[in-house]
Amino acid sequence: ALAQAPLTPAQQRDLDQVNSYLNRLDKLHAEFEQTGPDGAISRGDFYLSRPGKMRFDYAQPDDLLIVADGLWLAVQDGELNTVDRFPIKSTPLSLLLDEQIDLGSSTQVAGISREGDSLYLTLQDPDAPEKGEVTLVFAAAGAEMAAKADTLELKRWIVVDAQGLATQIDLDAIEMRDTLDPKLFIMRDPVPGTLRNR
Repeated sequence: ALAQAPLTPAQQRDLDQVNSYLNRLDKLHAEFEQTGPDGAISRGDFYLSRPGKMRFDYAQPDDLLIVADGLWLAVQDGELNTVDRFPIKSTPLSLLLDEQIDLGSSTQVAGISREGDSLYLTLQDPDAPEKGEVTLVFAAAGAEMAAKADTLELKRWIVVDAQGLATQIDLDAIEMRDTLDPKLFIMRDPVPGTLRNR
């Protein structure tokens, strides 16, 4: 594992701001656009319900649904009529789902920087590099206004797997919600001939 370089005071302030923002996220809905390693673009709806739950509902022609139910990350492929499940902790996105987020203590801060109105935070588990890394990109006010967490908004993340392949998710039309239907975060095993009619 790589040794974690000490953060500068400015970087620590930015990290504290990110922690504060992410811990205030409870339930939200957003539209997403995914750009895969091959440049293919997919779109759909993203739902987050912390702790533990999220859903990527892909729009046609992609017959794909991804649901995290608090323990498992399930990937439903309508074309193949399959559901594959993985432990949530096996994905770098699990850091967004923890009940209490403290990125500095639970993960490796591989990089944190500001470019224009964006804040970039790259994270990697030093004990499990095979999980890859994730870079969170926030829309941020200038540094002189950076003391308040409400000046941040998560706009994008890029997941790089152990093979170095990058998948980018861009969020748009982000809405905080008071409630979300619990059924959104339940993945049922496929019944032959019915999966396409979810």
